Amino acid sequence: MKRHLALAISLAIILIAQSLQAGEIEDRVDSLFMLASTPEQHYQHLVDPSREALAEMGETAVPRLVEKLNTDDARERHALDNIFKRIGSPATPYLVKALNTDDIVVLRNTARCLGEVRDKSAGPALVELFTHEDKSIRSTAATSVGKCVDSSAVEPLIALLDDDVESVRKSAAVALGRIADSKAVQSLIQSLSDNHFSVRMTAAAALVKIGKPAAEQLLAVYDDLDTIPKCLSFEVWSKLEFKPARNLVINETKSTDRYMRGFAIVALADIDPKKARKRIKEMQGRETDLFVMSMLEKVTEAVNSGK
Repeated sequence: MKRHLALAISLAIILIAQSLQAGEIEDRVDSLFMLASTPEQHYQHLVDPSREALAEMGETAVPRLVEKLNTDDARERHALDNIFKRIGSPATPYLVKALNTDDIVVLRNTARCLGEVRDKSAGPALVELFTHEDKSIRSTAATSVGKCVDSSAVEPLIALLDDDVESVRKSAAVALGRIADSKAVQSLIQSLSDNHFSVRMTAAAALVKIGKPAAEQLLAVYDDLDTIPKCLSFEVWSKLEFKPARNLVINETKSTDRYMRGFAIVALADIDPKKARKRIKEMQGRETDLFVMSMLEKVTEAVNSGK
């Protein structure tokens, strides 16, 4: 019964929204948006129907919705993200125009909404924000360009990997992973040596998304890497089950560095479980380091269970 009632409410709201006259549009958008972003528990059944109604209004509702981008309210920001995502590319020109402001709140909300719309045509306008003085704007713009999968933004995103702010570098790495263009591989490999853990891990994840070209280039430059990027190389090869790295990884399970041994055996379990089982037995008879022993225990269970 509740399900049918919710459906009836949804249809009623959408039909009302579609039948508006020009002079009623702003009032209707305001009313629907109030419900779409309400924190009141007894109105929660109206939230999604109201968002859908605004989406059904499409471009008609966009100018008024754009005026609401000056909000600091989390619920309203979430509602705008959701509604613009549903409306899609018809909203892009209005949102791009809204980027022409000095208001940081509007700029950040607009850039984020463009990421939800995921229209590549917004890419150039977002890239212009990569040099903005506010770090949150640079970070949000990078994230949104990545969501748009705009390959023309690869070079500017690579430049952001050298930003002074960790959150911006991380956003750039995430975006490059989403775009997955092999042109970014060398720069992402360099980011494996970033002084911040989150950037290093994000760069490794981006290399995994790029796939084989990244795995091959890591193998080619491996000897020139320091310990941390070498260990992260294991992570990349592991996730990709990259067999050409197998012999190198087996050799590193014999390293004098305990972290190299530990992470190498974990990677080998994914790259070649059969070889890993053999190597685990050899290591268990002589390994004394607690970290490596914990890694051996972890991968023994994995290879024996067929995972």
